[in-house]
Amino acid sequence: MKCTKCACKGGYLEKFIQPTILKILFNEPRHGFYILSKLSESSVVDGNAPDPTGMYRMLKKMEAEGLLKSEWDKNNYSQPRRVYSITDEGRECLKEWSVTLDSYSKKINALSKEISELFKE
Repeated sequence: MKCTKCACKGGYLEKFIQPTILKILFNEPRHGFYILSKLSESSVVDGNAPDPTGMYRMLKKMEAEGLLKSEWDKNNYSQPRRVYSITDEGRECLKEWSVTLDSYSKKINALSKEISELFKE
């Protein structure tokens, strides 16, 4: 059996979209199109543009969880755009993600080494 669309190929790391969005918004508020373009450049999606509908769903969910807030910018664009910013709770969440990702990285590296050893035998 040949893996083509299997999780073992890595695809993109959907679960890591949240910390990536928080990172994008860390320094200043941004509108959705900007967030989408930065997500597309992120190593998390590995060159695969994320689904815009899914991203906006994620932004809405993160706002409901208190990680983001948004407001309409009616002054700087021809049509009003929703501008998102990170909250204090979102900053704390991103800090926790840093610890969690470091832990994941160590576990993944250990597992990768263990699997590689199986093929050396």
